[in-house]
Amino acid sequence: MSFALVSNTVINISLLVILCIGFTFTYMMEKFPNFAHTSYASIGTVVAFYLVRFYGFSPYQTWPVAVLVCGLLGVLLYVCIVRPIKAQGTREITLTFTFYIMSHMISMVLAIFSYWLLVSKGVQSSSFILRKYDFRVNGLPGIGFVAPVTVLLIVAALNVFLYVSKFGIAMRATAEDESLAASLGVNIHRVHIASWFLSGALAGLAGAIIPLWIGTRIDYSDTLLVNVMAGSVLGGLSSITGAIVGGVLVVSVKKSLAYALMRAFGPWVGMYEELIPIVLLFIVLAIEPNGIMAFKWREVSVHGVKDSLRRLRETLRNLLSLE
Repeated sequence: MSFALVSNTVINISLLVILCIGFTFTYMMEKFPNFAHTSYASIGTVVAFYLVRFYGFSPYQTWPVAVLVCGLLGVLLYVCIVRPIKAQGTREITLTFTFYIMSHMISMVLAIFSYWLLVSKGVQSSSFILRKYDFRVNGLPGIGFVAPVTVLLIVAALNVFLYVSKFGIAMRATAEDESLAASLGVNIHRVHIASWFLSGALAGLAGAIIPLWIGTRIDYSDTLLVNVMAGSVLGGLSSITGAIVGGVLVVSVKKSLAYALMRAFGPWVGMYEELIPIVLLFIVLAIEPNGIMAFKWREVSVHGVKDSLRRLRETLRNLLSLE
């Protein structure tokens, strides 16, 4: 593989791990998938673009702003939407559909903002890239070094926060059993606010990284969502460690398989690279819905593997029969 492909894979892994951690964290705390999570990333992307293009910021200087804006958005959505809905005793499926709608609303707002930039300032905000504003090390883009280091620091900081600090332990207790945590004196409201700020901030950071890596667009969040769901489900939606492992595996499998298929059949196969996470997601759900972190590796046997393959064949057969 070329160095460019390796660098691209490393940046992709860094981006997806950040998003998977935030997506999984929300699911652990609220027990529903936040389909608007990658829409926060789109907001972070727009914040980075606007500050660089109109105020002369360095792309890296926009990261704290994107983190703050998206973190506060997460808190706002919790206070104005999640908390009132949960107070009514409704099921998680209501919140799932609510945030699916919210993702489309955010996309529409960003599309309106993009149109306003075009009409009022004559600036095209679709398919933009900020790579020319990045620094270089021996001719290599700086984001290829900064992104993985940033992810390592985030993972280390989260590990210390969740397993050492009192508030982090309170968050884990709330995720496990909210009523029991409340009975022990944990301020549940503060914990939820902190978790929504954290997940929104991570998405905003990922969004600010994106334009340093590839040309992006307002609706790029739809493509990201499939990859994030595949990574989170693959690792297991009840584990931050699983989110990290899932994010790494999804990108590694996608890039490696796409590279191998392009070498075997030609460059045209690369057009279908984004189908790989969808197929991977389907296979994981068919074999082990709880993700690889829930898989009992010591109990692996030839019979167990055959049984999993049999279930997968039956699932495929049922899908084909429906057609």
